[in-house]
Amino acid sequence: MSQAITKSINLQQTLDTAIQETQEIMQQGIDISDPSVVTPLESVANQYPEISPQCNQLLMELVQQQMKQLSGQESSQFVNEF
Repeated sequence: MSQAITKSINLQQTLDTAIQETQEIMQQGIDISDPSVVTPLESVANQYPEISPQCNQLLMELVQQQMKQLSGQESSQFVNEF
């Protein structure tokens, strides 16, 4: 049983790290919805199928967040041009 607990803790730490690294990629201006970009969350999902649904859900939420941020920046840039 202690192995299961250890694996759970390690998977949570791995997931937390992947989320943080994916957010850092977003902050660098990289489009995480681009199919040629493999995010840390996608990598973790491939390595650990038992948490892949959670990784995929988190990635979709981050993509939506990035799209909202980009649309807000574009509209503010458009306003500033005039």
